[in-house]
Amino acid sequence: MSFRPRRPGANRSRSNYTNYQPSNRPPSPRSCRPKTRPWLLVVLTVLGFAVGASLAWLGSNLPSILPSRPAVTQVDPIDGVSDSDELATGPSVIDDTNDDTSADTDNLMPVANPHLPYEIHPWAKQSYVPVVMYHDVVAETKEVWFDHTAAELRRDFEAIEAAGATPITITDLYEHLRNGKDLPEKPIVLTFDDAYQGLYDNAFPLLQEFNYPAAYYVQTGFVGVPTSKDHFTWDQMREMEASGLIEFAAHTISHPEDLRLLDDDTLRREIFESKRVLEEQLGHEIRHFAYPAGNRDDRVLEMVEEAGFIMATTMDAGYTGQSSSLLEVQRFNQFRLTEALIGAKAVQQGEWHAYQLDAAAPVELEEETVDDVHLYLMRGGRAATVHADARYNVSTLIDRYQATAGINGSFFSLPWIYASSNVMVGPVQAANNGLFVPGREEDNRAIRGRPLVLMGEDRLSFVPFHPELMNDPEFIQQMMPDVTDLFVAGLWLVKDGRALSLEELESFHLSSAAEARPRVFFGVDRQNRLVVGVTETHIYSLKLAEILPKLGIQEAILLDSGFSSSLVYEGEILATGHATAEQPSRPVPHAILLYDLYKLAQAPPNRDPLTRLVKTVPADAQADTEQVLQAVLDGDGVFEKGDRGSAVLALQRGLEMVAISNGDDNPLPSGADGVYGNEVVSAIAPYLPGGLSRSSSIANSSLSHESDSPVALGSSGFVERHVATNSVEDAIGNASGPGDLAGTTINQHTLRALLDAVETLPSPVLVDPELPVGSSHIQSMRRRDLGAERDAIR
Repeated sequence: MSFRPRRPGANRSRSNYTNYQPSNRPPSPRSCRPKTRPWLLVVLTVLGFAVGASLAWLGSNLPSILPSRPAVTQVDPIDGVSDSDELATGPSVIDDTNDDTSADTDNLMPVANPHLPYEIHPWAKQSYVPVVMYHDVVAETKEVWFDHTAAELRRDFEAIEAAGATPITITDLYEHLRNGKDLPEKPIVLTFDDAYQGLYDNAFPLLQEFNYPAAYYVQTGFVGVPTSKDHFTWDQMREMEASGLIEFAAHTISHPEDLRLLDDDTLRREIFESKRVLEEQLGHEIRHFAYPAGNRDDRVLEMVEEAGFIMATTMDAGYTGQSSSLLEVQRFNQFRLTEALIGAKAVQQGEWHAYQLDAAAPVELEEETVDDVHLYLMRGGRAATVHADARYNVSTLIDRYQATAGINGSFFSLPWIYASSNVMVGPVQAANNGLFVPGREEDNRAIRGRPLVLMGEDRLSFVPFHPELMNDPEFIQQMMPDVTDLFVAGLWLVKDGRALSLEELESFHLSSAAEARPRVFFGVDRQNRLVVGVTETHIYSLKLAEILPKLGIQEAILLDSGFSSSLVYEGEILATGHATAEQPSRPVPHAILLYDLYKLAQAPPNRDPLTRLVKTVPADAQADTEQVLQAVLDGDGVFEKGDRGSAVLALQRGLEMVAISNGDDNPLPSGADGVYGNEVVSAIAPYLPGGLSRSSSIANSSLSHESDSPVALGSSGFVERHVATNSVEDAIGNASGPGDLAGTTINQHTLRALLDAVETLPSPVLVDPELPVGSSHIQSMRRRDLGAERDAIR
């Protein structure tokens, strides 16, 4: 039996269903037999043991008795690949607990397509090809909730046409999923279940009118047989097939509601006979199958495989490339057509759909009023994201990482204004720490299909989020090996240069999208420049979506909006979620920073470690912080264990930077009610030269302190003291051994040791500051130089 990857979360226990007998079936022959006499059971048991022993002896001796013969392998129905061929050509799937499997594989022929017969091709996994599932199409009046009227189907076909999507056949889909065949840029597959007469009377004429191919999944026992609804005939099926538009596939004989509940014989008949009858009536092989109501387990999948079907569809929502295998291909129902079309995208072999950004374009600020909406936006530069340990004003993060500009990022899990949690909605990875943080399961379920933003080396991609796959860093690496940043946004505003409609926006189920509030967006324009922006005007998401294409935006997604809204450029708060620009917006744990590469080349970032510590605190506290830290360095004071304030916060941030650089966890994470600095003395020890947690010997150090009367310096959290050098134990307290730091102070030597560690860290800038080679950066520099010349003339 071929290996098939399991569908995440599927329950396929066959033990509950194997012996189940539906109540309306006659009793089995076994239940009607008379009881066997006890003495006969004893005789039969003895005879059984004797026969078993004889067979065991023969089995062990036949190889030496009989002449050898070539091994017979079972041929796979898909590509003519034998099971042993798969082992020989796919070492990654060999179970290395059984070393005997490789004994006779030396002479096996190579396989054209080495991946397993029901495995989805790696390129197809990067595509987003939707299959849409319909049932009956009625003329006017619906009989059941899942009916679709002919008028509704026409509107759907018009929507497919307007979205630029191309319907393809299920054969094309199979070739794509199995062998990576290239498809049109925006493919879609149309399927219709259950052989209803309306599919001939109403759906087929529309398919002909639009020249759209489709697959019809047929339960053979209903063909030409009226039940609660009429069903098309074999002659009508042959007529539809002759058009070249309709491809027929199996859907069992009688459409059992749950195949898992059938006994083996009944299950085999439903699957095998439906295939045989279709092939007999239509005169060709039937290769595709659909599970009634989508119900299946391992036993059902094995039976479908044994019958020779090469692909089977489910009723699980999602794009086909993210299905677990070709035996469990996902489908959207008809009511999710909008969602299916938004994300539809096929990746060609050797390509990954990503915008190649013009990172050398200068960061340029624009202020616009469009359709009575006032907004600021910035284009150009190279971007990086920050996922901070707590919540900060965007301007603080810009200072800390010495960026040109920045904007608040995406949605975080706890919206309360005074919370400090940094938990994001969905997975996140940011340049400031390089860590992939999975999203919480309860959040991931709610954000399926929302845009996942992937940033690589001057590449930017937007893909629909698939929680079962994309919450895993290994899968993300397959999608974009050079990924540096990722996060899940609220919804698409613009896709392929087109504003999304209200219906499309509503498909993302983001409740705040319908509120009037300041709106924040991120994307790329038609010149492949990064774009970030915010509206000062309170508007709905739909209004913003309609405005952005007028500004040359090619693709854009919605960031966290409302009170979080904050756009900062060169130290100036241009837009805020509060009433005035003088008020900083509420602190956020996630931000997008922009770097102007030309400016970085002209003025490299300040690497002074004291400056780096000072820039980690809010701008209004930086002057006081620098004064306090400098006083400690001058020997005019120390920090004590109970001290609080902005200078202690700067020490905390310095420790955080050093720890992360060493691959350690943050030694001083913020607490629920803000920053804790009162353990900074103990936390600093491992990061000093010969740190106590790494070496018990610090005898060669010259760190010391001698206390005098303290003098408080206000809110700085600093205690002024006269300091003299005596011994290392005095410098950081009376340490009794490795990892045991009982001291209470940090003096000038301890602070200098921390600054020396910070000085060895990489640049605070989160992007590669080098200008890319090519015409774009030359044009950027020329624009800058010309601008400077004009300013000088004036």
